[in-house]
Amino acid sequence: MSINTKKWLGLVALIAGLGLFGCAHSGTDANQLRSELRQKDQEIKQLTAETKQKDMTIQEYQQQIDEQMVIAKQSQMRAQEMEQAKSEGVAMPEIALLPPDARPGECYARVFVPPTYKTLSEQVLKEGAAERIEIVPAEYEWVEEQVLVKEASSKMENVPAQYDWVEEKILVKEAHTTWKKGRGLIEKVDNTTGEIMCLVEIPAEYKAVRKRVMVKPPATRVINIPAEYQTVKIKKMVSPPREQVVQIPASYQTLTRTVMATDGHMEWRKVLCETNMTQDMIMKIQTALKNAGNDPGPIDGIIGKMTMGAINSYQKDKGLATGALTYRTIESLGITIK
Repeated sequence: MSINTKKWLGLVALIAGLGLFGCAHSGTDANQLRSELRQKDQEIKQLTAETKQKDMTIQEYQQQIDEQMVIAKQSQMRAQEMEQAKSEGVAMPEIALLPPDARPGECYARVFVPPTYKTLSEQVLKEGAAERIEIVPAEYEWVEEQVLVKEASSKMENVPAQYDWVEEKILVKEAHTTWKKGRGLIEKVDNTTGEIMCLVEIPAEYKAVRKRVMVKPPATRVINIPAEYQTVKIKKMVSPPREQVVQIPASYQTLTRTVMATDGHMEWRKVLCETNMTQDMIMKIQTALKNAGNDPGPIDGIIGKMTMGAINSYQKDKGLATGALTYRTIESLGITIK
């Protein structure tokens, strides 16, 4: 069991003791327990600080391992170049590996230039062309039509007799003759003579009588009753349902993939070194690294492990050459080199 674990168990036991027996102790015992608690708190803080320091140490070791891996890769690539030149029969003296056209006061280092990548987009077939059959429903429209409500028919009808009033002369007394006294020049001489008697004709006597007579006898007739229609709206099919072939075009999708444009390789790059490096320049670099989110440690003008770790981290994030503090790295930090 580690020391830290024992200390934690002791703290837990102390808290449990306070919970179980706190009421049974006196005020002096409570003060003692509080003192022990404060002491445990200090021990916890000390352990936390030690853990943080260990994390920082681990981080420094990791940076050293990364640096060693870069150096090992550089050595490997250099060995490959030498081996290739040897297999091709080309003499490759050590001086040929030095940077060309260097000027006094300049420093160079062989750094690892990481591979570059590019994004390619291409159209690929997602689904081939096809066809499907769709059922097109029937089409209807509302129209007005005459609908027979009652068929035509006929019926017999009695026509009554027709009568009229007419006048007719009826004989009341037939014509006849009768004697009537007449008159003449000498009508009477005395009482016994001279009387004139004339035989006269009496015409027949008629009387006008009105009576009702049949003008037209009763009869029957046929009456035709026409058919009855009604205007209604009906839903009429204009076109029947049918099948329709629908062409489905091919569909494509754009796939994006990242491919390597250039391989990683070793290359001479101008760098800062003890010959051309000043404390003021280092402090500017440390400040720029901190502003970029890479902790270089204290801003003290000294290239230490934390500063180199921050430089390596920044170079990897930006895709810059790693292995030394190159001029391109400094320019990327926004620092002008005079």
